[in-house]
Amino acid sequence: MNNRVSRICILIGIIGILDTICVLGFNGGLNLGTLLPGVLGIALVFWGLAGNYLKQHVLKDRYRRLRRLLRAGVLLLLASFIVIESLLLYHTRDPIPSQVDYLIILGAGLNGEQLSWTLWERVDKGLKILQDNQEMRVVVSGGQGPGEWITEAEAMQRYLVEHGIAPERILKEEKSTSTMENFRYSRKLLEQQPSYDPSEPVLVITNDFHMFRSKILARRNGINPVGVPSPTPWYLRPNVYLREYFAVVKSLVFDR
Repeated sequence: MNNRVSRICILIGIIGILDTICVLGFNGGLNLGTLLPGVLGIALVFWGLAGNYLKQHVLKDRYRRLRRLLRAGVLLLLASFIVIESLLLYHTRDPIPSQVDYLIILGAGLNGEQLSWTLWERVDKGLKILQDNQEMRVVVSGGQGPGEWITEAEAMQRYLVEHGIAPERILKEEKSTSTMENFRYSRKLLEQQPSYDPSEPVLVITNDFHMFRSKILARRNGINPVGVPSPTPWYLRPNVYLREYFAVVKSLVFDR
């Protein structure tokens, strides 16, 4: 590995580490998307500093074979990353039909019993849609996680009711702990409604980066989704899009 490649690895690694530090400072949330750039950055800095030593003194004759395997693995990873990230960017917004009876808002975390900024963005967008469509009903979907005093569904319902949405228009789904469960349990609630038709479209509100995977999982649960994206703050976008790549791969393989 020549000095130019070493310097590039170190530079990219430092950027990844600084990204994690900055996002932790801005957002305060500790999760996979926050940590991944920093972890990968540490690995790149280590490789940039120690790669030549490992090649000459540790790997020796095995380095050539290992390099071929690593190169093939990196190319495969890069190709899949480009394809999935392109799909994430493309599948963010759908044309909204003129007549929709149901809306699903996916949970996104609480601070105690207060809506996180991300969840507030989603619920406020849902509020405006419900105000413009007086006959529409909404499923607020989200259970209770660490650091949350109430369920996300309860917090969303409180916000909507405080802003004038009648409680009878709101269906609470409070058991889910993942996107797959959001749709699984929301579908069970919808099936209990006499006016629900599985072939009809259902609006789904989640963040733009999360929409592609959400629509896949909605269809796996028999829901016909129409995506209504909520914006993601600029300083979180590198982290969440990186995290979502791994989440999409996991969902494609395991979420059935």
